[in-house]
Amino acid sequence: MRHLAIVRVLSFATLLILALLILSPALAQQAPPSAELKRVIGRVEILRKGQAQWIPAVIGARLVEGDDIRAFSGAQAELGMPDASTVQLAENSRLLMTKLEYDPQQQSRFVLLHLVVGKVRAVIAQSAITLVRARQSNFGISTPTAVAAARGTIVWVYTDGTRTLMAVEPEPGLRIQPRIECITVATTQQAKRQMVLAGYATTDCGPTVTATPQLMSLSNPATAGTPLLNAPVSVPANIEQLVTSVGLEAAAGAPVSFSTSGGPSSFGPPASFGNDALVNQQNQNQNQGNQSCASNGGQQENCQGQQGQP
Repeated sequence: MRHLAIVRVLSFATLLILALLILSPALAQQAPPSAELKRVIGRVEILRKGQAQWIPAVIGARLVEGDDIRAFSGAQAELGMPDASTVQLAENSRLLMTKLEYDPQQQSRFVLLHLVVGKVRAVIAQSAITLVRARQSNFGISTPTAVAAARGTIVWVYTDGTRTLMAVEPEPGLRIQPRIECITVATTQQAKRQMVLAGYATTDCGPTVTATPQLMSLSNPATAGTPLLNAPVSVPANIEQLVTSVGLEAAAGAPVSFSTSGGPSSFGPPASFGNDALVNQQNQNQNQGNQSCASNGGQQENCQGQQGQP
């Protein structure tokens, strides 16, 4: 009898192990896409979706859709996205994971991040997106006033909650210029669109100016102590529509190709873009003409002028 009982226990254990082996791939597939905390410096906190209490952020923590992360003065955080993109959160900043979709088999993604306040640097990896989205953006960073839509580039975004600055970081040696499209999120009037090329910046999707090193750095004292670090978040309802509409106007032509070095960089000053890079950029802009200006109601806006930096 004892021998029979041992046999039954071993048989049950074997069946249990087999069941777990069969179910584990299915359970792994059901796990939602997430962003992993790769680096944490200083006071960084996470607010899980549906929770009211912020908790300390630790390396290895994973953020899913609806989760919130904030960094206080002197703090920084680096997130590894499921598509190999990286996002660096500067001090005095808060970021919400609005949407995280990733299909490793199709190499397709749809990522929307909402910068409540502060500054981020996103190294957006080029993904082999599916044909249905071949002419559309699939990575967007929104703010209360604008959204940056891109397929693959390095973009800086800053907001104090009332205005938004965006810049594209130059990547020397690329055959095609890195670029993003800035789109205003105002619902009371038609959205304003502005193409931003490498080495240039825009304020609230206005005419572009040369990007400054001040904007393209992880230093961000401008939003220290802002109540937006702790206030309820309201994401504009039309963000997804604005991001996925990028490129649809040119559906008859060939899709725009984007590329990025894709490698995450350590904290510190951004990559230098010296005088040679700026001169090359300006020469290319002369050839591209109206691409660097916003079209509003059929009229081309003046691309000259000075705009403030955070």
